[in-house]
Amino acid sequence: MANPKIGEHGTHETREVYTEQIVPLMRQEFVVRSTFSRDYERDPKTGQLQVPVRDMDVEVTDYDILNGTDLAQSATSYLPILIDKHKAVNELIDGFEAEIVPDNIKAQRLESAGYSTGLALETNSINALVNQGTTDADTTPITASNVYAKILNKIKTVKKKGVLKSRMYVVISDDTEELLLTDEKFSNSSSQLGAELLREGVIGKINGVKVKTSSLLPENVEFIIYAIDWCQAIDEWSTEVTINNLADGKHIGASALQGRLEYTDKITNKNAVLVKTKVEDEDDEEEPVVVTYVETLDTKYLADKTYYSKEGNTYTALVAGTDYTVGDDITGTVYEVSE
Repeated sequence: MANPKIGEHGTHETREVYTEQIVPLMRQEFVVRSTFSRDYERDPKTGQLQVPVRDMDVEVTDYDILNGTDLAQSATSYLPILIDKHKAVNELIDGFEAEIVPDNIKAQRLESAGYSTGLALETNSINALVNQGTTDADTTPITASNVYAKILNKIKTVKKKGVLKSRMYVVISDDTEELLLTDEKFSNSSSQLGAELLREGVIGKINGVKVKTSSLLPENVEFIIYAIDWCQAIDEWSTEVTINNLADGKHIGASALQGRLEYTDKITNKNAVLVKTKVEDEDDEEEPVVVTYVETLDTKYLADKTYYSKEGNTYTALVAGTDYTVGDDITGTVYEVSE
């Protein structure tokens, strides 16, 4: 595919720009960051942005026909956000100068760049939700019997803060999805989804709120409910992605797909994000198997087992070939480690 010439009788070829092809790839592969708002003002290349923040609605008052009504002052303010994250695309295309790179190689490099860049941005947006949002006090692991009710209750919690359900999403882990798919109410909602929602990665709805699954959630996070108006994604290519000839004194007849992205993600109101985590109960660990009291431990007892004496919650390892007297050396019941 030849590059177009400049002007009607131009002899110089224009440089193709591939940024517009990478951006859709970044957004199609992942489900969270693509839902974030982009309300910032000024160019991200300046290093700092101003994002409008308003935590209250317009006030409605009674109107007096004779005297009118007093003017209310707007509560909108601007939150400065520092652009502090950078990513780059720099893929070597050996054996081809920029002007003659085959279309299939271009496509492969663009797809790779789109996926890799999108993965980094998606992970960063999830970390922003987890670290800048509100962590729910309930850390009891959800079960198949209560998963639907738990998410429904947490949606109500966020909704009470004045958030429209149409502006909310629920993103769940793979484990939570497995539990949720056994729920009949959720399964019924999933069967009624339209093709457009399915293309967006929506697997169902709970109380009208779209539900998506992400395999990138931290291990201890079961689900996150977030309102998109307070989740800002900021990204801008500071250097547009192009295929450039390499003139580094080392490569000959080679080029590279190169570009640089500046970005960040910001939660402007932590109350708009609710993160449900879990803490496993340590008491669920299997207890060692009880072994009968013994006066002497011979090697035959310890051929493929390790034995302990237990007093309270303290275990003391018993050494093979050593004589132990119950009541003196062993103050509690003797246990063996479970295999």
